Amino acid sequence: MNSVLSYPFRGPYGDAKYRGNCSGYIIKDLLEHYRPKNFLECFAGSGTGYDVARELGYENSIHLDLNDRFGQFNLLTDTIPAGADFVFSHPPYWNIVKYSGIKNVWGNQPHKDDLSHINDYSEFVDKLNLINKKIFKSIQSYGRHAILIGDIRRNGKYYSIIKDMKWYGDLEAHLIKIQHNTLSQNKRYSNNNFIPIAHEHLLVFRKTPDYL
Repeated sequence: MNSVLSYPFRGPYGDAKYRGNCSGYIIKDLLEHYRPKNFLECFAGSGTGYDVARELGYENSIHLDLNDRFGQFNLLTDTIPAGADFVFSHPPYWNIVKYSGIKNVWGNQPHKDDLSHINDYSEFVDKLNLINKKIFKSIQSYGRHAILIGDIRRNGKYYSIIKDMKWYGDLEAHLIKIQHNTLSQNKRYSNNNFIPIAHEHLLVFRKTPDYL
């Protein structure tokens, strides 16, 4: 791996109909690079991480999500299982893609603790901070949390989630992932000064002695 990642194809992992899910190759590369003993995934969605884990032989990996397949696990209110040495999370990018509810990605109605249904940006960041803090507390000493998150633009204002959220642990790596097959790639903009967002951030935090 290097600091710029590009995955034009999502691979045979998870359900391609889940809008907003990530390529399984990014999870596969992370697992093959860090080689954790105990892998846990938050915001498991369509099962992309689950499929990658099984392909690589992680038979006891843990995958958490609001949907039925992964136990209707609520990251805001439930206790995250402790002991993983590597956690991957791919939370919503605020409310840019609604997750729960009819005509969205999953479920028959919006879930009250679905971060993608939060309209107030400050509230979204506060709840994301709460989840990230819980993840950090759950991992082993010297364990890692890799979080994939993007920037968004709303009504002409640019929102950098990685700038506004709290960071837990030592930042070990900051990688840039190029976005492919996005709606903005095929859209024409009348403003010649407008620069579309074509990247995501992958931050890897480590639980070093300073945070034990």
